[in-house]
Amino acid sequence: MAATRHKPGSLLGSILGIIGFSAIAGILISATLTPALAVASSTANSGLDLFESLPSYAQINQQAERNRIYGMRDGQPVEMAQFYAQDRQVLQWSDVPTNAVNALVAGEDRRFYTHGGVDAPSVIRAGMSQLGFGGDSGASTLTMQLVRMQIAIDACLADPEDEAAQATCAAQYTESYQRKLAEMRLAIGLEQVYTKNEIVLAYLNLANFGGNVYGIESGAQRLFSKSASELTVAESAALIATVQNPSTRNLFNAENWPRNQERRDFIINSMAGEGYITADEQAEALATPVDENFVTYSPANNGCIAGHDSARFFCDYVQRVLQNDKVDGHYILGAEQADNARALFQGGYRIYTSIDLSLNDANQAVVDAYAPNDYADWFGGAVTQLEVGTGRILSMVQNKDYDPRADPALPEGEEVPSMTATAVNYNVDYRDGRSIGFQPGSGFKIFTLAQWIIDRRSVNEQVDATEENWTTGEFTASCNPGATAIEAGGWEPQNNEGNQYSRMTPTEIMVNSVNTGTLRMASQLDLCDVMDTAAAMGVERGDAGSIDPNTREVIENNLVPLPSAIIGGAWPVTPMSMAEAFATISNGGIHCEPIAIDRIVARDGSEVAPPGQDCQQAITPEVASVMQLVLDEVTQRNPLNNPAGSTPVISKTGTTNGVRHTWVNGASPTVATSVWVGNIKGSNNLDELNLWNVRSQIFRGVMTEAINRYPGGQFLSPDQDTLQGDANALPDVTGQSVADAQATLAAAGFEVQVADPIDGIQASGMVEYTAPGAGSLVTTQTPIIIYPSNGALAPDAEQPEETTPPDAAGQTWPDLSAQSISDARSTLSSAGFNPDLVQITWQDHGEANLCTVLAQNPLPEAPGAPGDPISVVVGTNASGGDPGC
Repeated sequence: MAATRHKPGSLLGSILGIIGFSAIAGILISATLTPALAVASSTANSGLDLFESLPSYAQINQQAERNRIYGMRDGQPVEMAQFYAQDRQVLQWSDVPTNAVNALVAGEDRRFYTHGGVDAPSVIRAGMSQLGFGGDSGASTLTMQLVRMQIAIDACLADPEDEAAQATCAAQYTESYQRKLAEMRLAIGLEQVYTKNEIVLAYLNLANFGGNVYGIESGAQRLFSKSASELTVAESAALIATVQNPSTRNLFNAENWPRNQERRDFIINSMAGEGYITADEQAEALATPVDENFVTYSPANNGCIAGHDSARFFCDYVQRVLQNDKVDGHYILGAEQADNARALFQGGYRIYTSIDLSLNDANQAVVDAYAPNDYADWFGGAVTQLEVGTGRILSMVQNKDYDPRADPALPEGEEVPSMTATAVNYNVDYRDGRSIGFQPGSGFKIFTLAQWIIDRRSVNEQVDATEENWTTGEFTASCNPGATAIEAGGWEPQNNEGNQYSRMTPTEIMVNSVNTGTLRMASQLDLCDVMDTAAAMGVERGDAGSIDPNTREVIENNLVPLPSAIIGGAWPVTPMSMAEAFATISNGGIHCEPIAIDRIVARDGSEVAPPGQDCQQAITPEVASVMQLVLDEVTQRNPLNNPAGSTPVISKTGTTNGVRHTWVNGASPTVATSVWVGNIKGSNNLDELNLWNVRSQIFRGVMTEAINRYPGGQFLSPDQDTLQGDANALPDVTGQSVADAQATLAAAGFEVQVADPIDGIQASGMVEYTAPGAGSLVTTQTPIIIYPSNGALAPDAEQPEETTPPDAAGQTWPDLSAQSISDARSTLSSAGFNPDLVQITWQDHGEANLCTVLAQNPLPEAPGAPGDPISVVVGTNASGGDPGC
């Protein structure tokens, strides 16, 4: 390390400085010859305050290394990415190439193995050089250079608030006698603790070879695409030629090649002069020019952009978890954020994650097939999959390439930096991926369903789903009454494609994704309870922590109980949080926080605790079982979202106004999935572009991949008490007068309708039967239809001529109640009746009663003949008529 020459005008100052320098240097050098002389006491009265202010760096500290991230493939960990502040791979002495050691000693410190840290002849030559006698000559030994590098790393990378450390850092980049003497003192201390080989090893692992490349192993790999153990004499010398001045001699810049070769050839000649190489080896090395044929670059593999192709966004998420998450109140790798950051900088961690790389690759292929990244710059799609029961993230993909050089998250409506690439992770929230999320649309209706069941309401009762102009006061929000205020003139939301509905069950409302019915359900609940349930099941605002572009204030994670939130139009959420919610339903009501990291191993082999499994009961198993029943029916009735095979799948679609964002969220008993497809910017209508069902194509594809890899499992049997809710058995009013029956049912709280008279065995004007039938589970919200008899089949009525054959005497009607209409026809045939003579009245009485016989006339056990007709009431849906029974 060459000393700085003084100008002629400062010769006197140089002489005086050198006199003091020489005196103290002499004491220090004598300490290397007389170990009993304490270095500290020898300089205690030197007046060099810098000695006292410097920390004790007379030790070889741990050097920064790469952190390595692993995913899982076929049950085994596979390295998928590396990240580091310094590209360094630390070697052990047994792995250090002899050529590199010889080049270092010959080029930088030929008497290294004979001095004690300070080389007296070099000190004298450096002093004479300062006076202008002789050429440039430095006093620094290898040990002193190592001290300086170690100080620079430790001090310059210390806490920016540590003023002493920062002053020490600044001092390393100024030439002064005091700094040089301090290096001498510390070098002597270093040599008294470590062997020569340990010092050389530390130097080769610590040295910078240009840019972000540190250590001989990374230098060899990046510049020559080989391990350090394979370096030739010329390559070793070229790398060592860099260490004196990496900025002007590093091999990454072609302009540096002549300067590097000049120094390299000097080192080669020195190696020959010291007897480290033969004359032939010297000649061969000198004959090799430093040019484009000499270097063989390997690209940097630092960061997620160089990681496993399909897992780069997940890799970015893992890095943010390491930076942001806490365990028991402190950061994962350090008590405070600064400690955590320093630990990450030092590196050497092996981070084992939850990602299933085979599943992730397959899912990326599905997304690429249906939502190619070059379709349009505004077009986005994302998939998150969680393991049910643990919360482990199994897959995280999207339709844009990962590129951290792109701008961070942009508010909707601003330019996206690239058509095919982004730095924004659409699967997660602002904190963990710089996304602000997307409006969930009808996918959010499941939380109204959850609260409906929690409040002991039946999913089989009838709900008025007609359109209404809602006004202030028709919704309840006990925690924030003002949130339910509606502007003057009212609010009249519509259904998809303008569909109109009357009365229907909550199951039918979910199957058909009916806004008007969901809002009617919500109007009978407390919206604050709905939001609390959503939060417990895993929903958070995707934009929490970002800046509101209107108020310039930080957005809080507040699920405001707005009426519009019930149908997914209030604030954005993420695929991660929707996958959490469906995992909660599939998991019997237990919500598990997402887990990205399974295990962390430090460089010394010790275990570092990552965020552990955090599972809490969000809804009861009984509520979850009924939600599973309803949402399984949603899947069955929407075949586009139903993967092939026998594995049950729950699901719910979501579409926002203008078909700007579309979703399918769902789960098997083992894997929960959220698929979002929509606008990254702008407000393009996906339906008009024939992109509406891309969400379903992706969902079927990725759920199929997940089920194939994580098969098995069944959902819970629906809890009958919860399924019944507040429903009760309908009173039997058969045989009563219509007026009495109306009074009986009205007194029980039912809304009653009277149908036209039908042929019946009851006297004219008396009740033949009701729909639903007597004993059916109904709520007071279920409309009851009375079917009066016209007395045509009554015993005292005039009957047609007997046609019953002798062998049919005593034949009676079988009980058809609760049978499917097809089973009922079979029952009639087996009992000797003609199934073609069944007269059907269709009546909407909930999903559970679809295609089921609710009532019959004649009644069971009534006498009948093979040619007699029978009337039955059969359950249908809101559309009326045969639903496909």
